[in-house]
Amino acid sequence: MTCTPVKLPGGGSAIICGPKQRYPKCRFCPTLHDGTGANPATLLCDFPVAKTLGGDVITCDAQVCERCARRVGDKDFCPKHPG
Repeated sequence: MTCTPVKLPGGGSAIICGPKQRYPKCRFCPTLHDGTGANPATLLCDFPVAKTLGGDVITCDAQVCERCARRVGDKDFCPKHPG
C-alpha cells in the first residue's frame, strides 16, 4: 500500500492511501530490459493517425515504456512510428 500527501483548497492537507498503481505492459518489448518480465508502459504514442470530423487530431495511443519510446520535442512515439 502506498500513501500520497494531498494539499486541499484552503490550506489543509490529507494523506490518501491505496494500492500501488499498476501500469499496463509495454506492447513493444516482451521482457524487461534486464530479462525479468514486461516493462510498465507509462507513455502513449503521440503519432497523429487521423482527424475527427471536427478537425481534432487522433493519435496512435499505443502503450509504450520509456525505454522503447522515441522522444521528439515534447512528443513520445512508439517504435512503429519513429517520428
